[in-house]
Amino acid sequence: MLCDECVERVRADGPWQVRRPLAAAARRGALIARHPELTTVNDTPAVVQLRGRADDRLVEIRLRIKLRRYSDERYIFHVEYPPSAPVLTAAGSALPGTLPGLLWWDSPTLTRTEVRWLRVAFRHLGKLDTMTALEHLVAVARSHDAGQPSGRGG
Repeated sequence: MLCDECVERVRADGPWQVRRPLAAAARRGALIARHPELTTVNDTPAVVQLRGRADDRLVEIRLRIKLRRYSDERYIFHVEYPPSAPVLTAAGSALPGTLPGLLWWDSPTLTRTEVRWLRVAFRHLGKLDTMTALEHLVAVARSHDAGQPSGRGG
């Protein structure tokens, strides 16, 4: 629940149809400013998707901002994960601050396309939390790199 001051600030920023895309654009801008190798590969009213490298690790980020008033946003991070690294649990991810409470119910999971991905989804993240989540997940993936060949994917 928001405090009265926050409620007033949100209302002053306009209706949710305006706020959500602007918030996603701010998150995209912050991520690209910190990691210039990221590029926007999809930018629609429902999703902003980035792909590229963050600290020399292949990443893909989807900021789902569905345009229904009471639908949940979902922020999905895919981070290149070593093939022999163990399956990661929510507790094992050691997410900082309030991030564990924002995890989507089935996160984290592992998937595979051109690389093995650590996939972590959140219900909602503020701009700074988006940066923190990405950097933490990259660090977690990197911590399992011992003995792994580097520079895959891309």
